[in-house]
Amino acid sequence: MLFTPELRRTLECAFLPLACECTLTPGGGLMVNIFDVETGRVAMRVENIALAKLATVRAVAEWVVQLRYDLRTVGTPFGSMPTRFASSAGAPSALSSRIV
Repeated sequence: MLFTPELRRTLECAFLPLACECTLTPGGGLMVNIFDVETGRVAMRVENIALAKLATVRAVAEWVVQLRYDLRTVGTPFGSMPTRFASSAGAPSALSSRIV
């Protein structure tokens, strides 16, 4: 799947009320920063995601569910859980994320 404005909008809206910024890296991978709107501090950064892994709507949805799960279950650099984040169920996937 090509990195289209529609894919970007879908990903960036998936984590509201937290902000999400998607960018393409020079190597062609996707980097996603999820951050607190009020403080601007990054809650999670996922780097070098192959766009080929987000080839279907289902793959995108499963990846979003995994990142939401990670945000809900892992402490953030602010010292607490992102309490304003809507919870959702999901099983871990093979995609890796890194808490910054």
